[in-house]
Amino acid sequence: MIFVALLHAVNLGAKRTVPMADLRALLTGLGLEDVRTYIQSGNAVFSAAPETDLRGRLEAALEAQFGFPVPVTLRTAHEWQEAARGCPAHLRDEPVVLAFLRDPPGPARVAALHGRDVTPERWEVVGQTLYQTVPDGVRNLNLSSGVLERTLGVKVTVRNERTVQAIAAMLDT
Repeated sequence: MIFVALLHAVNLGAKRTVPMADLRALLTGLGLEDVRTYIQSGNAVFSAAPETDLRGRLEAALEAQFGFPVPVTLRTAHEWQEAARGCPAHLRDEPVVLAFLRDPPGPARVAALHGRDVTPERWEVVGQTLYQTVPDGVRNLNLSSGVLERTLGVKVTVRNERTVQAIAAMLDT
């Protein structure tokens, strides 16, 4: 089975550095196959047999190797392709980022997010992906990943649409 692993909050500065060559070596050393990475923000594609705690095994190995906890969000290739194609039509008139939710948020949490005024941004949760417009650019988001995590009660990692589509293309090769 092919998976996409998204590492949370790595390579954003001098701390929490995870070189992609080291990540590929680590994943290969764990017995994962056909390991590839995309850019420096912690995106990996690999093949592995399905297992019950792959995410936990990856997180433990990353912390042991790099000395700090690294939350990981996993998607199967099928789930990734669905997310890449799944942006709701009413959001497609502006640039969009995708927030990958590590776990499903509860309905009350999503309702609480609806209660926040994040104008001019617009968003929608589809499964475990939140699609969000970025009319003023990603540096000026009202609905930041921190706000999403606190409000939805789940770990979140955000990727821009270009990165999502590039990884989707990697899955097709």
